[in-house]
Amino acid sequence: MQNPFKFYIYEEAAYIYDSNQKRIFKMGVEESEDVAGEMETMILENGEEVDKEKAWEVSGLDKLNPV
Repeated sequence: MQNPFKFYIYEEAAYIYDSNQKRIFKMGVEESEDVAGEMETMILENGEEVDKEKAWEVSGLDKLNPV
């Protein structure tokens, strides 16, 4: 089964794309958020596809301590 998630870096921010929902979300420690349609297209066309570890590093999520 193929992983439905792809990770992107665009303008020093990390994003996760859910291919099942056809939506992209900004990843972040303080706040994660939906991405508007026009910005979504820019990220998918011009962003750098990266692995999960790189996306977590850029977003800062790798610094969180699990509870």
